Amino acid sequence: MSVMEFILVAHAILTGLGIAEVLRGFADLIRAVPATTSRRLIGIAAWTLFLLFQLWWAVWRVGARDTWSFAEFLVMLLPVVILYLLARISFPKEIDGADLKQYYERTSPALWFLVAGVYMSFAVFQPILYGSFQPVLLTSQVLIAVAALVATKVSSKKFQFTLLTFMIVQVAWRGIILTIGR
Repeated sequence: MSVMEFILVAHAILTGLGIAEVLRGFADLIRAVPATTSRRLIGIAAWTLFLLFQLWWAVWRVGARDTWSFAEFLVMLLPVVILYLLARISFPKEIDGADLKQYYERTSPALWFLVAGVYMSFAVFQPILYGSFQPVLLTSQVLIAVAALVATKVSSKKFQFTLLTFMIVQVAWRGIILTIGR
């Protein structure tokens, strides 16, 4: 087994665990009768799911690397670990009868802090890991990270929906670039 195959296994396990958490939450949501729903909570969970899929797809860009340091391995796993945490707390343990709006309000500072962490891990480490610097992408990642930090303190629905929309557009834009090329 090559070093890259070994690294990809760890990445795939963490990615799969995160995807399973979000899908479990959506399945529980479909099955249960929550007292209230939260579109922002569902939006963050959907964004997390799409980003986990995108990271799984993007990891193949580094497949040709022969040498890896342990620090590079940890850097590669950092956004996936943060996304797993996001996936884990995106939904309460028990959804049936839960007030998802109240749950979102209680957990939103942590959710938005983790979103900021994901984007900062991309902005700081991906140019190093992937060996390329893309100013537009870097700028969008830093801006979203800062806006997510603001969202930890500002509970404005309009601000958070706008930010969430921008995050989803950014993930879709990045996914198109990864799929069809530059």
